[in-house]
Amino acid sequence: MKPQDKDKLNQCLDILDSTDLGLSMVWLWTWSTIKNFMDDETFIMKKTEDEMWDHLCEAVEAGMGFSLEYGAEQHYDDVMEWMLNREYMIDSMFEEEEDEDEDE
Repeated sequence: MKPQDKDKLNQCLDILDSTDLGLSMVWLWTWSTIKNFMDDETFIMKKTEDEMWDHLCEAVEAGMGFSLEYGAEQHYDDVMEWMLNREYMIDSMFEEEEDEDEDE
């Protein structure tokens, strides 16, 4: 870490503190995880970024909870499961298998 990183992190905290999100760090981490899935070529996204934001907001309003209590890996798995189960994205490995099955 560099000294100027402290200032950047403080700016991030100021932004988070200005939201009405409870547990804002969890939601920041969750949104970051969603965006990472969107950029990952392993997955085929079925929703746009705006649609994913809407789905996340709906999940929060419905009481869906993501947690960092059990670590980053568990959080990653929980977000991935949520996105796959609702078909917001699909695993490209399984998509290829389905295509092969249809060809037979």
